[in-house]
Amino acid sequence: MLRIVTAAVLLSVLWPVTEVGPAWMFHLLVAAAVGLGTWECYRLLERRGARPLKSLGLVCALALVWSASGLRPSLDVLLPLAVITVATPVVAFWRRPDPEAMLAATWSTLLPVVLVGLSLSFLSRLRAVPGEDGKDLVYLLFFCVILADTAAFYVGTMIGRHRMAPRISPKKSWEGALGGLAASVAGALVASVWFFTRLTLADAVVLGLVLGLASILGDLTESMVKRASGAKDSSWLLPGHGGVLDRTDSLLFSAPVLYYYYAHHLLGLAGAG
Repeated sequence: MLRIVTAAVLLSVLWPVTEVGPAWMFHLLVAAAVGLGTWECYRLLERRGARPLKSLGLVCALALVWSASGLRPSLDVLLPLAVITVATPVVAFWRRPDPEAMLAATWSTLLPVVLVGLSLSFLSRLRAVPGEDGKDLVYLLFFCVILADTAAFYVGTMIGRHRMAPRISPKKSWEGALGGLAASVAGALVASVWFFTRLTLADAVVLGLVLGLASILGDLTESMVKRASGAKDSSWLLPGHGGVLDRTDSLLFSAPVLYYYYAHHLLGLAGAG
């Protein structure tokens, strides 16, 4: 019951911020998710003995959200990536005592920035798309991913027999994954006749499958980090849900996938029309 209540509260915040609020408010929400998720990822890596340069990484992760938002002053996405790539080993040379510790600090600083900061910044890129498409893309993403997550959980709980990745996430099953993919496709099909009407039947099916698969891979990737760190949840910030990273892991890969599908296929079709 606590899980449902927390989910309802989060959705009640997401809808008005996306639909009614100004764009900067949505980007601020994304920045909060990126900041908390990146911090949780650093804490997980610290459980393994890593000593990342957290402050440097957090600043660059948040800068990636700014660059994706399109807010003024504009910021080239390559700038924070170049800064974190160059500054991390330089600071590690100075702050860590030996080559092994320097290397550990370097990879453990870079991983959360790329995995969480860069990936989730695509939420802001989707919202920054001009016109109604920006909002509709956000709705499409969350609609498909939430349906996929929910169906995967309940189908896996009820009929899951064949474990998909027992060394990473013992409870996930192939039956649950298939249920999640079917729900994601159903969500895209509903969106194509409800609010994203220029999605063709073929696009809805392809996007549903791709977003469902991407959400599963994102979930498994975060589970891999938690398993390697000996943690069940990324934190205890959200009652019944774990941490922010636990709630956004399905978006890590699905947000970039949807953005590039739109930019290179759907937008191209619109231009051709």
